[in-house]
Order: sequence, then C-alpha cells, then structure tokens
Amino acid sequence: MDINPKSKVNQHQYVDNDASNSDLKQKSLRSGLIAFGAQPIKLAIGIGSTAILARLLTPADFGLLAMVSPLLLLADSLTNLGLETATIKQDKLDHQLMSAVFWLSLRINTLVIGLMVLMAPVVASFFKRSELNAITLVLALGVLSLCVSYQHQSLLKRQMCFGTLTLIEVSALLAGGVSAVVVALLGWGYWALVLQVVVMQFAQSIAYWLFCPWRPETYFQGITTVQPQLREMLNFGTHLTGFRFLTRIGMQLDRILIGYIGGPTTLGLYQVAYKWAYFSFEQIYFPLFDVSVSTLSRVYQQPESYKNYGRRSLTLLFSLVMPALTFSFIAARDLLLLLLGKQWLEIVPLFQVLTVGVFFTSLYRVTKWLYVSSGQTQRQFRWGFVYTSVMITGIAIGSIWGAKGVAIGYTLATCLISYPSVAYCLLTSPLSLGNFFNTVWRPVLASLLSAGLLFVIKFVLPTTNIIVLNLLVQFAVFGLTYLLVWILIPGGRNITKELLSIRTNK
Repeated sequence: MDINPKSKVNQHQYVDNDASNSDLKQKSLRSGLIAFGAQPIKLAIGIGSTAILARLLTPADFGLLAMVSPLLLLADSLTNLGLETATIKQDKLDHQLMSAVFWLSLRINTLVIGLMVLMAPVVASFFKRSELNAITLVLALGVLSLCVSYQHQSLLKRQMCFGTLTLIEVSALLAGGVSAVVVALLGWGYWALVLQVVVMQFAQSIAYWLFCPWRPETYFQGITTVQPQLREMLNFGTHLTGFRFLTRIGMQLDRILIGYIGGPTTLGLYQVAYKWAYFSFEQIYFPLFDVSVSTLSRVYQQPESYKNYGRRSLTLLFSLVMPALTFSFIAARDLLLLLLGKQWLEIVPLFQVLTVGVFFTSLYRVTKWLYVSSGQTQRQFRWGFVYTSVMITGIAIGSIWGAKGVAIGYTLATCLISYPSVAYCLLTSPLSLGNFFNTVWRPVLASLLSAGLLFVIKFVLPTTNIIVLNLLVQFAVFGLTYLLVWILIPGGRNITKELLSIRTNK
C-alpha cells in the first residue's frame, strides 16, 4: 500500500542511516543526560507505588505474580527473535526491509503468545495454584500489546529519541502504578500487581505507535529484494535470543524452586528482596544500555572511538552502581523499613546476600553492550551455555537450605562466573581486559572504603525515630566519603572532568 508524500518524509526520517549518525557525540551526551535526568521522577513513582502496595498486599500476593514471572520473562526473551535489537544495530535500513521485519516479527510473536497461553494450565498445575491460569492469560495480553510496537520502539532508539522514550516510560510507569494502587484499595489483592504490569505495557504500546509515525506496508510483495539483509538480521537476532533464553533459565530457576518448595508466601518474600536488591542497578543500567548500544554500534568500525565511548559508558555505570549497592547493603534495614514497613523486615538478610550478587552481576552484565554493539551474538550465545550451567548448579545446591540457601547459591555462582564472562567477551573486543578493569577499580575501591567507614560510624551516629532522617545522615556520610576518596584516587579528578565534559575525543 502506498503512503502519502507527507508520510514518506516521516518514514524516511526513521529508517535513514545518515540521520541516525549525524551529531553522534551530541546525541549520545544529550541522551545520557535525558535518561538520568528522568531517574528521580521514575524513582519517585516506583518507590511510591511499591511502598503503598507493600502495605496493602500480602507476601503471598507478590508470590503469585512471581510464580508466573519466569514464564513471562522466557516468553519475552523469544519475542521478535532479537529483530528489535538487530534493527538498532543494522547499518542500513529502508522501508521495505522494515516492513518485512515487522510482519516476520508479528508471525513469530503470535506463535510465542500461543505457547504462553498453552502453558497457563501447566504453570497452575506445577505450583498447584488454580488462580495462576487466569493470571497467565491476562499477562499474555500485555505481552501481545508490546509485541506489535517493538519495531516502533526500536526505530525511536535508533534515532536516539530518548527524550520521547523517557516520556513514554515515565507516563506508562505512572499509569501502571496508579492503576495498581486503586485496584489494591478496592481489595482485589494480587490482581493489583497483575494489572500494574499489563496497564504499563498497553500504555507503552499505544504511545510507541503515536510517537513514531513509521507504518509498515499493509501487504509486502518485495520480500525477495531484502532477503539477504533480513537473513543477516535474523542470524544476529537468533543468537541473541538464544543467549537471552538460556541466561533467563539460570536467572529464573531460583524463583521456580522457591515457589515449588515454599509456596507463594515464601516466594513473595524472596521476590521482593530480589527486586529491591536489583533496583538501584536496573535504574542505572537500563537507561545507559540503550544509549550505549546505539552509540557503540555506530563507531564499531573505529576502534579508538569505540574504546573512548566504551570506557566512558562503563566508568559512568560503575561509578553510580557500585556505591548505590554498597550503601544499600549497609543501610539495608532502614531502607526496607522505610520502603516496605515492619512486616517485611525478615527479608533483610536475603536482601543483603542478593545485593552482593548484584554487585558482581554488574561486572558481566555490561558484556551484553559489547556483544550487541559488535554484532558478536553468536559468541554470546555459546557463552550462555557455560553461564547457565554454573547458575543452575549453584541455585540447585542452595535450594537444599531453602530460600536463604538459594540466595547464597545464586550469589556464589554469580561471583564465580563474573571474571570468566568478562575475559571471554573481551577476547575479540576493541576494549582490552586492562581497559575494562581500569574503569572498575576506582569505583570499587571508593565504594568499599565508604561502606567500611559508614559501617563503623553507624555505631556512634545518633539515631532518631524518624527513619528518613537516619537515612539522610547515613547517605551524607557515605556520599561525602565516596566523593573524597574518588578525588584522592590517582586519576579520579581527570576522569570526573572527562565524564562531565561536553567534548569527547575521537
């Protein structure tokens, strides 16, 4: 179907490679600032809605949703067969190719959603909870809504329209949070958590179509003309999908075992501890992921530029993630008391153990940036077998001792696999192992020294009955120590100036 002249301009804008490469440095910097500038808003919405829901719902309510989450995430890893990421990575695009990708993705996603629906009674039978059948079917609708908008989201990312993407994400997060609180106040229990996910997904899907004017051809007859590019993208995406599927098996096995052995209440406690252990990492990692992959993909053929962008991205990530995690470990009790209330304090030990795991997780999770931006998803897929085997072994052994044993097994496996994961990835990367660890050691040292000082000072710090005030005092001590140590570390000042500078080296 032909499109009118005005629409052709819009179509060209979102597939044009020159447009996506123009002013790359400025776009990269602006995108990073937008992503992080929105974090306080996202944090306020996320923390606010969770704090309310934790007081309105029971651990069992959270546990029921957590029982379905592994299936939900495995289905998500299969959707599109990685074609949405291949779209961002692809050097050259045109309207015909994008139309072919859209309709192929739709066929793939229809099959995935169908399998998810068929698995609903299996999940309910496995956990012996009949309500999981309806929960799975409703969540499948949310996944379906996102599936029809992945291509639009990818094109917005490719053009580095992160202001628009951030607006969509914040709005969807707010819509989901408000819906969940209203439903919880009405006494619907676990349905509040289910609808929070589904409403957020529907809001995102609608917004992607509204903000990205690209539209696929109604029918596509020229598929033979784009078969070579489509085959190349499918090869890239299939290996990426294989890696995602394998690693998510390893990452979700803990939830499956705890839910099967301990039931929804035990799983609910573990799930909340897991979510908040990962919370600070995810708030920093995911905004940087899209910006970093979009930027690194454009400069992969320029090794020095790739190194420069890569070092800056990794330094920024680690210098924010490491202190956030170490502070969360030390201030765990007060943090969880403020966020969730007294009824959740028994998850403090779980939270602290998992926080250590996330600390090491941050080291190897960034290898995904390097694999995807360099197009080496086949190597990533092969490593997925090693990673998954180690994680399954650690979690399975830990499950003998219940939820805490699973958390310890998960954390030990993560610590064991981190260095090999990084070393294997960097064998074929423009970044060397020395480059990588040069971005890591400063934030690790500054974080550990600051955490150690705070741990000692906590014994003499005055405490009040106002939790927020106690946390602010602890954060001030930790933050000032971290900044002081960072400045005193050799090269710390220069790196700070480089990160804050508008100019970037070629």
